[in-house]
Amino acid sequence: MGMARRGGYTLIELLAVVAIISIAAALALPSSHPVAEARADAAATEVALALRFARDEARRTGQMRLFDCRQAANAIAVYGIDAGGPDAIASRTPVPHPATRAPYSMALSTLPATNTMALISCTFTFADNTSSATLAFDSTGTPLRGLGPAAARTQALRSGSVVLGAGNTRRSIAVDGSGRITIS
Repeated sequence: MGMARRGGYTLIELLAVVAIISIAAALALPSSHPVAEARADAAATEVALALRFARDEARRTGQMRLFDCRQAANAIAVYGIDAGGPDAIASRTPVPHPATRAPYSMALSTLPATNTMALISCTFTFADNTSSATLAFDSTGTPLRGLGPAAARTQALRSGSVVLGAGNTRRSIAVDGSGRITIS
């Protein structure tokens, strides 16, 4: 009588099964890269829309509008400007959002599909080489400082950008001196 063969698998058979399972898992699990890119695009679009809304609302109403980045709160808002006294200040109530009529103020963490995006920086530099995290648009849609004493609030925008990010994904929203807004 011969020796009975034991049931089992060879090392080659086990490695082949592990390789097949690994390939199937890699194909079945979605990559997080497209999700991060989509979140970054959505957040950048919302910030660009807020900037455009502030510019267009200033043109429409003939009143200055202020785009405000609140980096610590990871939020943006659009305000009116109270220029009644010697110094122009942001009004306490955000301008109503055109779709919802609610105050135009939003945290990036609550935007659809962008709960991981953060305001990395928000810098607007003006003709006098000063910088701010706010940007105003006058009644013609021209970007300028808009806040402070008369001489300071009329300073034209030289350059500006809002940078958003999460992990290795970044988006930049630029504003030039003519009020053109672009995403990169």
